[in-house]
Amino acid sequence: MIRKESRLNWKFWIGIIIGILFLFLAFRKVDFNEIGIALKNANYIYTIPAILLTVLSLWLRSLRWHFMLQQIKKIRLNSLFSATMIGFMANYLFPARLGEFVRAYVIGEKESISKSASFATIIFERILDGITILTFLFIILICFSFPLPDWMKSAVYLACGFYILSLLFLILLKVQTDKALKLTSFIFRPLPKKIQNKFLTTLNSFITGLQILHHFRNILVSVFLSVLVWIPPGFIIYFILISFDIFLPLYASYLILVIFCFGVMIPSAPGFIGTIQFLSVSGLALFGVSKGQALSFSFLYHLCQYIPIITIGLIYFFIEGFSFAQIKCSQKIEEVETNRS
Repeated sequence: MIRKESRLNWKFWIGIIIGILFLFLAFRKVDFNEIGIALKNANYIYTIPAILLTVLSLWLRSLRWHFMLQQIKKIRLNSLFSATMIGFMANYLFPARLGEFVRAYVIGEKESISKSASFATIIFERILDGITILTFLFIILICFSFPLPDWMKSAVYLACGFYILSLLFLILLKVQTDKALKLTSFIFRPLPKKIQNKFLTTLNSFITGLQILHHFRNILVSVFLSVLVWIPPGFIIYFILISFDIFLPLYASYLILVIFCFGVMIPSAPGFIGTIQFLSVSGLALFGVSKGQALSFSFLYHLCQYIPIITIGLIYFFIEGFSFAQIKCSQKIEEVETNRS
């Protein structure tokens, strides 16, 4: 327990430090009067479609998750939406991207399915998200010939390598399980035997969640829904930019979305505070938007995420009868599944 808490605290403080650093960089040499004027003159009517699109995107995530989990258990969409909202709420309130584990924990408790298997579908979902976002980026580059800065080119290369290798490993894990486990054993050989055995036992439970890789129809549906999942977030950015009289082409909103997705992959403070501010300033600078306007945009963008996600997440959280003590226990998913195996 002490080790688990220490590891979480370590991730928490790394995220806090990075968040503070990004806030410093975002606010350095900013005109605070410009921020005040921008927020005062903003047309907040555009927050309504932005909030509705946020909920729609999460509902589409739940629908995609429904198809991913079908081979494990057929689960009602409302149950999946509830778990999704609770998980995303946890991402905004807790450190170290704990929401991904919380989502697996919640659906595992509610539907009596393996939490490791459920978490495997979430990992596959995140890989599909990354590939979809990269596809959006390549479409923008091909259709609009937008020149990427060097820092973004490096991020794209790293992201491509990460997602391709992750997807190949998941396919190998499901199609050639023995070879994948031998490869994993070789990589983890320097670690103590107890840790190796615990990790490999959890990995076997994890494989159950990759049933979708044996069903081409479900993969196609999941890929199609992945495109639908990421259409609303681009329009959210577009509407919030309009609220500040920042009129950029629609593809610019999706380019900012790509930058957000790459940026939040690194450790961050709860709710990505600091990270979103820095990424907004850096991304909108590519289109000549000033720091003050970009920061004003980031505040309203955050608000349109926080309001629906935390409100709906907390409502489901208490209706379902969960407690924050159980949220803490979700860190032990691997350990619990290992003991059951």
